[in-house]
Amino acid sequence: MVRVMFFIDGTWLYSNLPRLGQAYRKPDFHVDFAKLPQVLTGEIGRQLGSNELQVIRTHLFGSYASNYDLRDDESVQRRLDFFAMLKEEYHYEVETFPINFRGRRLRREDRDPTDPFEPKEKCVDISLATAMMYYAAIPFAYDIAIAVIGDRDFKPLLEHVRRLGKRVGIASIRNSCAPEFSDPRDEARVRDFDIIWLDDLLNKLELKYEPHQLECQSPTHRAERLVWTTFHPRRGQKFYCDACRAEFVRQKNEAQQQLVSTELDAIPAGSDEPPQVGQTLIGKVKRKLSDRGYGFIQTVDGKDYYYHFTDLAPNTDYDALLENQIVEFEAKKEPSGTKAGAAQNVRRHLMEDMPGTA
Repeated sequence: MVRVMFFIDGTWLYSNLPRLGQAYRKPDFHVDFAKLPQVLTGEIGRQLGSNELQVIRTHLFGSYASNYDLRDDESVQRRLDFFAMLKEEYHYEVETFPINFRGRRLRREDRDPTDPFEPKEKCVDISLATAMMYYAAIPFAYDIAIAVIGDRDFKPLLEHVRRLGKRVGIASIRNSCAPEFSDPRDEARVRDFDIIWLDDLLNKLELKYEPHQLECQSPTHRAERLVWTTFHPRRGQKFYCDACRAEFVRQKNEAQQQLVSTELDAIPAGSDEPPQVGQTLIGKVKRKLSDRGYGFIQTVDGKDYYYHFTDLAPNTDYDALLENQIVEFEAKKEPSGTKAGAAQNVRRHLMEDMPGTA
């Protein structure tokens, strides 16, 4: 039995999924990631003339935005949901790394044209290369590595993996692939098989969802809760209809524009540096706008954090969080100037008074 292991550049793949929809002439095209490893393994088996191939493990490496402008929250959550789905539903080995946007918009065209800021992705390429080399050095871990990639930065990695006696296959997307990988003569000597174009396998890779009815779980939903959808929530994931999701975006945009100095007390001058994104904090619900589905939390140092009911921890009831209640949360976006930061994974905390207060 030939052992096959996958190494996927998840950031590159996620960013290029729209290209596959354009190639298939279906703007709503989705890849069935449960099928992806088996379909690509089948293509390698066809070139080998053998069906004695076994997928051992599928590794995916990706990045996501942190400390970003709340107007891009929907986009960020979609990517995080994508990574979570691969891990929870399809048992991919997923490693993700944050990119600090320092409160800015994700797309360059949405930022101030005079702002020289460039987001810096760290660790994704290095982690993929480290994993592929690590398993190549372990006897019998895999015989064939299939890399789902497009960037030429992986060229030295593929060369060294082949020198260790492993065979390498490359799957990529046309117009998003480095010439060294797509060269039919393979003068760079980076692969042992013809390149596999995902563009040519879309009929096999298409994810097809039949319309079905689900109950919208938004507490601000105003119409009939049972709606038609093609969306399949992950295990334990709440379902919100398209109308409510659009309203969430509007609410977060509204909160992003809200100045702490007008809606809440201004952040004290000369206060300490804001905590790191992802740090666990304790605060109290300072203000709650129940009819809009969001509120603000203030920490003991006077900094304010916006939260939406979609930012609550599992099994936390939005209606049960009252003003002046002590809560625990993680910083999703740092406070900036007079604007509030953003909170996530908000949950009740078992204490009566704020730490550091009399």
